[in-house]
Amino acid sequence: MVLQRIGRYNIIRRIGAGGMAEVFLAGARGAQGIEKLLVLKKIHPVLARNTRFIDMFVDEARVAMRLNHTNIVQVYAFEQIDETFILAMEYVDGLDLLALQNTAREHQLRLPFGLAAYIAQEVAKGLDCAHSRRDDRGIPLEIVHRDVSPQNILIAFEGAVKVTDFGVARARWLHDEPVEAIKGKFAYMAPEQASAMPVDRRTDIYALGIVLHEMLTGQPLLDLKNCDSPLSYVREVKHRPPIEYDASIPRSLNEVVCRAMAPN
Repeated sequence: MVLQRIGRYNIIRRIGAGGMAEVFLAGARGAQGIEKLLVLKKIHPVLARNTRFIDMFVDEARVAMRLNHTNIVQVYAFEQIDETFILAMEYVDGLDLLALQNTAREHQLRLPFGLAAYIAQEVAKGLDCAHSRRDDRGIPLEIVHRDVSPQNILIAFEGAVKVTDFGVARARWLHDEPVEAIKGKFAYMAPEQASAMPVDRRTDIYALGIVLHEMLTGQPLLDLKNCDSPLSYVREVKHRPPIEYDASIPRSLNEVVCRAMAPN
């Protein structure tokens, strides 16, 4: 069932929305009526005339379209249709890691250690692609995702793991930000990110360390809901190693988490 059309795309259903954009499942019709399923990310109508948000959306497109890796959601096109902008992206038939974790907790289960290691490994491959990317002259682009979190890790039903949403990514050539700009989810921030200090690939590795910590222990690392000053807490907190929560966690994985989350 087609709800509406946006340019050459048939909107099938709304998948979700964030602070800047809406996300839709859509079909793009090709020759002989063949249709390809994909995801459309469209800037919110109320923000379509806001130059700051438009710049952020364009920046996301500029980063994402430079990345081509099996562990990163592929962006096929960036288009302006009438007065709005859209990103056409790969459709991953599956669910995000947060949904998987929530379902496991509802059934009082925990992800198997091997599965947790596999997911973290695949995410690391995608991040390494972003971190290592260079421009046509061989100069590092210095891409940092800055929002590595379970919501932005997609797991296909056939097993593929992909990083998505470079909406707050940092890169060398993007629009300048205020020095004090802090972007990302507090619960997955490295101390330097929460302190508005310069970030690099280690910031993403720290966040992935938190994600792996939570997969291994089966519980959130930080409870910020009742915290008066989340940023101060993130800057100063000293995390307990996963093995202190459960002695059955493999020591090799515990060491990976501790190294990824080392303050310095």
